[in-house]
Amino acid sequence: MAATDQFTAPISVAGYASHPVAGILWLLLATTLFPIQDVIIKSLSGEFAVHQIIFWRGIFALPLVAAIAWFEGSLWPLKLGSIPLQLLRAASMFGFFLGYYMALATIGMAETAAITFSTPIFVTMMAPLFLSERVGLYRWGAVATGLIGVLVIVQPGAAVFEPAAILALLAAISYAISIICTRRLGNRSNGGMMTLFAVIFFIVMGGALGLAFSGVEAGSPHPSIAFLYRDWATPTTRDWLLLLALGGISGLGFFALSQAYRLAEASVVTPFEYTYLPWSVLWGYVVFGALPGVATWIGLTLIVGAGLMIVFRESLRNGRAGRGKRSSLLRQR
Repeated sequence: MAATDQFTAPISVAGYASHPVAGILWLLLATTLFPIQDVIIKSLSGEFAVHQIIFWRGIFALPLVAAIAWFEGSLWPLKLGSIPLQLLRAASMFGFFLGYYMALATIGMAETAAITFSTPIFVTMMAPLFLSERVGLYRWGAVATGLIGVLVIVQPGAAVFEPAAILALLAAISYAISIICTRRLGNRSNGGMMTLFAVIFFIVMGGALGLAFSGVEAGSPHPSIAFLYRDWATPTTRDWLLLLALGGISGLGFFALSQAYRLAEASVVTPFEYTYLPWSVLWGYVVFGALPGVATWIGLTLIVGAGLMIVFRESLRNGRAGRGKRSSLLRQR
């Protein structure tokens, strides 16, 4: 999920609103790249531990993310804001990746992506409590619609229920917590520094989990559990290239998202983030031979509809407040 990638802290687009087509094209590049990342991770999930993939993804992404932060002027002066909030944000992002990747090891790309795209719904639910934001009936209606969509996909209690779907749902909630933290940080920090802080946190936590689970084999036949408890493996040349590609896609995807929201009003480009989902369906079919079932299509439609309702309502609210600001669902993915 990315992710980040997300309804994060407002990003000013003053001076860039005259380039909507360029912003949309950068956004479409990001939504084209990130599903390829999912393909690579799902392909590696049968051989490597999830924390090993997060670790190496962070290592290879770090130089590019640092370069982007430097280019954006985020490295100096340091703008960390609240360190506890930065840590909570990074930890919830790590939880998002852990849950998302573990779900991806078991269920289809389209199902995993659809469930995690419910993040705006959980952000809306948390906003009154943690951000003192007023949520009207219109957005509560969108929340109810989106939750119905999630239930349609997850199907708790049904014979076809897959527990890994709960991991995707927990990933969406973790992502929502990271977004709340980002909003609380506000202008005390910036996108480049928050991303760099998070990537370093991922490297540290990926390595720590690798040490904690070293030599521990769960012996579980469930792909998600095996993905978590598997010992670290020695990558082949092909694996190194795939891990390097993960880092490159992550860094380039973040840059593309940053450019999209710099060059155009967020209300213009945010709806195009949902083009991520058709790519997930396509790659899931081409690479893994999996197509979503009827329930997934119905749930996906409800979730996307609810997300767009929230985006539309908040863009109106921001417009009335005189703020041409918005942020990305995929940011930091």
